[in-house]
Amino acid sequence: MEQTPSRAKQPAGDFNRGLQCQNDADAFASLLRAAESGCLRAQFLVGLAYHTGRGVAVDYERAGAWYREAAGSGDSYAIANLGVMSLLGEGGPVDDVDAYAWVQSAVGLGHEWLKPALNVLERRVTGGSERRDSERVLAAVSPEMPALRPCTQPNCDPSRCNVC
Repeated sequence: MEQTPSRAKQPAGDFNRGLQCQNDADAFASLLRAAESGCLRAQFLVGLAYHTGRGVAVDYERAGAWYREAAGSGDSYAIANLGVMSLLGEGGPVDDVDAYAWVQSAVGLGHEWLKPALNVLERRVTGGSERRDSERVLAAVSPEMPALRPCTQPNCDPSRCNVC
């Protein structure tokens, strides 16, 4: 992702400012700076902002890119939300196989709320027809948001950071 040239890298400070902002656009700007500096939790939150339109216009392509960045470092919420995007066709066509892979990983990482979607996807990718169940599950899934706490590290290092 591109770096914002006007500010020194202060991912923890930017992350914390983003959590404290009352204005969604200002919060997004702070979180984006932290994400561009490598803060894993901020990368997820920037993806979530693009996914839901909080502080920025909805942009599924950017949401997916930021979720993939966070998922690549093991963020389970990003993994879960990538599954939701594939399941719902957000940012591209519905892709049951892709959704199944992400959702299966998310359930394995503790996102139990996605088990009904995983069950439906298993039947769909193996050739079963689950239209009625699918519609019910699709209506129930939405992006997930973790509990957030301030970061205490001057530089966001996932091996030391209590947020990432």
